[in-house]
Amino acid sequence: MSFDPSQIPADPQWYCVRVRPKQEAVTARMLRAEMGLEVFCPFVRFKRARRGGTMWVTEGMFPGYLFGRFAFAESHRHVLSISGVSSIVRFGERPAVVPGAIVEELRAHVTGEETIVIPQEIAAGSEVRIVGGVYAGVTAVVSRVMPARERVAVLLEVLGMEREVEISAEALLPDVAHPLAPR
Repeated sequence: MSFDPSQIPADPQWYCVRVRPKQEAVTARMLRAEMGLEVFCPFVRFKRARRGGTMWVTEGMFPGYLFGRFAFAESHRHVLSISGVSSIVRFGERPAVVPGAIVEELRAHVTGEETIVIPQEIAAGSEVRIVGGVYAGVTAVVSRVMPARERVAVLLEVLGMEREVEISAEALLPDVAHPLAPR
């Protein structure tokens, strides 16, 4: 038995839309502009290690997905025709409806640009990874933070002895696997 789109409620619902990799923002803009859809596409902004230091990056909170609110029977073909859209998430043949309460809960945590900034604060006693300079790749413990000078004193083990070394705050990242990983 095949799925009949007219069985879906006629009123707009939230659906999860799969998009091409790294195309969340562009596809969201196109769905808004071409169809006038209400779209929610949250992002996270955090520091990532790069050669020579750190850099702020912005990525989709749900890479490859966004949420769109539309009447399925009336609009699903048009949604699928938008450049960047791969599919509408389904369970079997039925499209997966995302409860509005979930979208509202997520919206409560983002700014106007649909972005959550994840601070990666460095505090005395925390473990950090040095990502720039001669000590790049070394893990150390913060002994002092000197915000006025934008420097941090870390304890390094050098030749079997602990030494305090000052390093630029931009050359350090908290020793966490991913910004959303539990601490």
